[in-house]
Amino acid sequence: MFRITNIQTRQQETCPNRDELLSIINEKSVWAEDRHESFTLQLEQVAEDGSLLDNMTLTLPLQEIVEEALSNFGLKREKKGFSLLQRKPQVSVSAEEVTQKTEDELVEPISAPQIEKKEAPASKKDLVKPTEKPKKEKKAQKVSKPKQAVAPKKPKTQKAPGGNILTNGLIWKVLSLGALGMSVFAFSLVQSQNQKLQSFENRLSVEADQGKVEVVGRFFIANYYSGNSDNLSDFLSKDLKAEGVEAKKATQVQSSIYETVSSSKDTIKVTFVVTTKGDDDSNIKTVRLTLPFKEDKKSKYGYVLVGQPNFSSFAE
Repeated sequence: MFRITNIQTRQQETCPNRDELLSIINEKSVWAEDRHESFTLQLEQVAEDGSLLDNMTLTLPLQEIVEEALSNFGLKREKKGFSLLQRKPQVSVSAEEVTQKTEDELVEPISAPQIEKKEAPASKKDLVKPTEKPKKEKKAQKVSKPKQAVAPKKPKTQKAPGGNILTNGLIWKVLSLGALGMSVFAFSLVQSQNQKLQSFENRLSVEADQGKVEVVGRFFIANYYSGNSDNLSDFLSKDLKAEGVEAKKATQVQSSIYETVSSSKDTIKVTFVVTTKGDDDSNIKTVRLTLPFKEDKKSKYGYVLVGQPNFSSFAE
């Protein structure tokens, strides 16, 4: 952004780019020259954060064209970086793995407790009646049988783990869908950033080509207002040389400001705002001049004019 301050009146105005700054300064210079007045302007180039990049003072009316007066001003640029968002993959803990250990602990059979039998010391009655020993052993066997039958009842508790497995399966599916959604979102974000970067690189390439055409156009305008049509031969295509282009006579260029550029197939049309005056410093005019160029690598300047210069009113 550029800020213009009238040192005498302290009035300020701003403009977004350098081309508009050149146009405003040129208009103010013409205005001051028409009224035979002189005043000084303070020009400042301001960054987006409000910091001052460049400044200079300028006295109007100008004694030269505005491009030469501001040739070294307003060309500083801010440094900007571009970065792509990166996401680190998140490690999700499977609910099935968490519950698997619990299920194994529940399914694991619990063995029946083993009862250690202690043999009682033989008494006198036992020694006297040896036939009673088999009866006691049978009673011991009958008592121990119900204790061993408790173990088969435990499979009934396996119903609960079966329900947990189904629930955990649903949770795992939900987590999987969530992880898939995050992956798709991250991928689309990276793609969007890549597209923006590619668009930015393409725009820089187009601006570089437009700059070449602008330079050729400025050279053509200088020769076009020289009054000598022979100076235009290097700028004309074969068809236009046969048709002929007449140079402007008794007219001097005060300033030429680049305005716009457009392309249609292989033709590039570049438009300038040109201010001229007569040889006696009178009859000042400001018009739009559109020049249709076509790339020709064999030509002297790399581009040739393929149509007559087109004039239109600056007020339109």
